[in-house]
Amino acid sequence: MAATGGVLVIYDTVIIGGGISGLQTAIQLARSLRHVVVLDIPGGRSLVAKTYRNILGYPEEVSGDELRRLGRQQAKQYGAMIIEDEAVSLEENSSGEFIVRTKNGVDPLVARTIVMATGIRDPFPAISGMGECLGSSIFLCPDCDGFESVGEPIAVIGAGPQAVEMADELSHYTQQITVLNHAAALTGSEDIERLKKQGFPFYDQKVRQFLHEAGQLQGIELESGESVKVTRAFLAFPGADVQTGLLAGLQVHRNEKGHVRTDQRTKETEHRNIWAVGDITMHSQQVAIAMGDGAQAAIWIQKRLREYDKQLHKKS
Repeated sequence: MAATGGVLVIYDTVIIGGGISGLQTAIQLARSLRHVVVLDIPGGRSLVAKTYRNILGYPEEVSGDELRRLGRQQAKQYGAMIIEDEAVSLEENSSGEFIVRTKNGVDPLVARTIVMATGIRDPFPAISGMGECLGSSIFLCPDCDGFESVGEPIAVIGAGPQAVEMADELSHYTQQITVLNHAAALTGSEDIERLKKQGFPFYDQKVRQFLHEAGQLQGIELESGESVKVTRAFLAFPGADVQTGLLAGLQVHRNEKGHVRTDQRTKETEHRNIWAVGDITMHSQQVAIAMGDGAQAAIWIQKRLREYDKQLHKKS
């Protein structure tokens, strides 16, 4: 078991995932004087975003990496512990405590409550230039970044049906849209007719490379050698992997895609003392919502922990 100097350490909360929602949870709980540890590994969707421009207080831009750096610093300032390690198993013992084993840790972590903030892994295709542009001029979310396409020539790249649907959403912002069926997914004739009526070119071929200058998209080279001039691109690939495998075997409802169902008021799952926040839950995947999830969950975790504190006080 997790021990310090031979003494068993039982954390109030172990937060699995150190993205935006996990760090916001840690900050709120640490400010409630709780003994909190965050397990974090490099990566995550927020690190892809180099230019968030829709967050209160950042009218120019802020990167996901910077938000996480500031979040870690703030959480530590209030006493939260952050461990760079990967949780590999989660179980509950007969006393109702949770045991979290990690990839590199010698001893497991023991906690009274758990927060799952493990996020999503996106199925990005291997295309030259993608890494440099992703989060700056190549985007994932029309809700977050549709504004970046206003008046711009853009490409929607992905699997046919999903790309057609996203093109329709983005037509609110621009009428200069090219759709690329990079995944060679079967596209119905109705979808093709829909694009024709809107005047959006459709290419049933792969993207060879993104042409850019310092991450600012200039165009796209197709596998045929043809180039398409665009300044923005949006990805529309199905199959994002919701990272909720640790919950297998626990009484937590997950939908067909793996998203966790939580109480709308508290963010607690059906399994008592396990909370879920951020992109793994069933809602819009936005930074502001992830922050709200974290703060909301932490407030209700504090209420639960206060109940336990009072019970222990009565016994003593």
